[in-house]
Amino acid sequence: MTAKKWFWILISTVFTVLILMAGMVAWLDPFFHYHAPLRGFYYTLDNERSQNNGITRHFDYDSIITGTSMTENFKTSEFDRLFDADAVKVCYSGAMYKEINDNVRTGFADHKIRYVLRCIDDSYLITDKDASRTDLGSYPTYLYNKSIWDDTRYLLNRDVIFGYCIPMLAKRIQGDAGGMTSFDEYANWMDGVTFGRQAALSGISELTDQRKQLPLSDADAAREKANIEQNVTSLAAEHPETTFYYYFPPYSVALWGSLYSDGTAQQQIEEEKIAIELMLRYDNIRIFSFSTDTDITMNLDNYRDARHYGEWINSEILRRMAAGENQLTQDNYTEYLQQLSEIYLNYDYVGNLQ
Repeated sequence: MTAKKWFWILISTVFTVLILMAGMVAWLDPFFHYHAPLRGFYYTLDNERSQNNGITRHFDYDSIITGTSMTENFKTSEFDRLFDADAVKVCYSGAMYKEINDNVRTGFADHKIRYVLRCIDDSYLITDKDASRTDLGSYPTYLYNKSIWDDTRYLLNRDVIFGYCIPMLAKRIQGDAGGMTSFDEYANWMDGVTFGRQAALSGISELTDQRKQLPLSDADAAREKANIEQNVTSLAAEHPETTFYYYFPPYSVALWGSLYSDGTAQQQIEEEKIAIELMLRYDNIRIFSFSTDTDITMNLDNYRDARHYGEWINSEILRRMAAGENQLTQDNYTEYLQQLSEIYLNYDYVGNLQ
């Protein structure tokens, strides 16, 4: 056989293998870029930024649970029972407001959505409206757009082929009945996590008795307003048929101590005031806060660090939302902000936490 024949046989073989690999990925589609899950195969949910867009576009649902890691421990089974809904959970750990809002907007393109549950992270209120977390690695934009020309980054992705598709085929051959990671389990980070005072205070620098609190600057206030209007209230204005359940996460007293020591606790309260007043303009937004519930925030056994609370707090948040408890309205939000100030601007952080 001539060298030329060997060359073309080799090229043909490589090309055929690549076509088969790409076809396998498109058929099984573990990131749901083209379609919903196939029956008879088991789909592992473990990659939020790669799988959420496909879930939002191709799954059947009437409600969305979304947000940062503050929402990852929500259980859709509890939400569905309390709200008589059929929800998906598509969280983005560490995400800025725009990434979360863009995904919800994707859902509205093909679904009639009854409820959206989302946390409003105080930590990111004054970030730029178009900000993204570049420190989390590159975004798989080839999974978000409608172009076919960059799909090779998915179809011929080694991690997708050997980390997802081959195991799916192996399970099928072994007789696995198929299915999918439940949304109760998807992104849940409870396994092996330590809670308690030591964990909650880890990463917190030395607390000080900082009495002077800095005011919120006009520039920060303007940036927050743009962020809220683009990434929080815009969809409520466009979809009056949908009820948006927004809540401020109950950060621990340890975090408030860090803010107080830095002189920025008052700023955070002012940031919440701006966000609340902007959201209260819409009848279909229901705002909740649990920050003044000191049974939660001052019990450090609820926290794995200064911000993150255990799944039992997520369950309690759902229960209270469904019951209409801890809701902020035009009639009570001023009182809530006063109470927030009284608790966290007068607390003895050094004496109680050091």
